[in-house]
Amino acid sequence: MRVEFRFCPACGQRLTPRELEGRSLPACPDCEFVAWPDPKVAVALVAHDHGRVLVIRRGIQPGRGEWALPGGYLDASESPQEGARRECLEETHCDVEVEGLACIYHTRVEGGGLLVLAYSGHLVGGEAAPTEEAPELRWFEADRVPELIFSSHREALETWRASRQGAL
Repeated sequence: MRVEFRFCPACGQRLTPRELEGRSLPACPDCEFVAWPDPKVAVALVAHDHGRVLVIRRGIQPGRGEWALPGGYLDASESPQEGARRECLEETHCDVEVEGLACIYHTRVEGGGLLVLAYSGHLVGGEAAPTEEAPELRWFEADRVPELIFSSHREALETWRASRQGAL
């Protein structure tokens, strides 16, 4: 859900439209605050172990009941790699070592934009177990992963698969 600013968070003044870079944006008439429409940042992880990929069935919206990669919103205090590792641990009880960036994906969602940073990582500890956010999870052979709900997750998986083909 995107927050619509009506008042300046710095000084409390009512925001008014201001033309900036060819578009009208809410801005403070008294100070320099501008409500730029920044995207949210999310992370996803292709968690793998011996050619298998860990996939969750989502327990929350969006996509409740559908298959997805472990992932979620990035916290401001963490790096994207730390966020991908944290999300995987929270959702699956599996600890991974993040190897690298699989893809960067931008999409428009209700309320604004979403930037997804998808990583790959291999299992280093833990045992896959259901959580509230992922009441079902399974390891699938890389070529047998079910259809994933999010296009960013599908792209990340395909990029990871292609990178494996190059390494063989």
